[in-house]
Amino acid sequence: MCGACGTTVYPDPVMGNEHTLRNRILVAQTVSSVCAGVPGAPRIAPLAAGWSVTSATGSISLCHTVADIWRALPVRSASVLQHALEVRALAEGPVGLSARVVALGLDLTRQRLLSGSPR
Repeated sequence: MCGACGTTVYPDPVMGNEHTLRNRILVAQTVSSVCAGVPGAPRIAPLAAGWSVTSATGSISLCHTVADIWRALPVRSASVLQHALEVRALAEGPVGLSARVVALGLDLTRQRLLSGSPR
């Protein structure tokens, strides 16, 4: 729980201790730019307590962590997403919030493809 505002803060290794709206916006922009070429790309919006992920069909998921965002993406386009993440990872470099977001997305997408599971 945040001492200043009283909201629940979910542990997120990607965000660390910086659960600011600015960082949430950066995460949303990073995931959105990676997903731009993916069929059925969702719309990701930062919220005070996380993110909303709106699918192409209009369903909305509330995500509290960066991992939740990646898990909310449609599995049918996982191979296209993996390629987009690999390209972005090469361009991004190894340091910074965007790099951590992309690295986690790549790891979770690879796990999805290997296991064949939808989530």
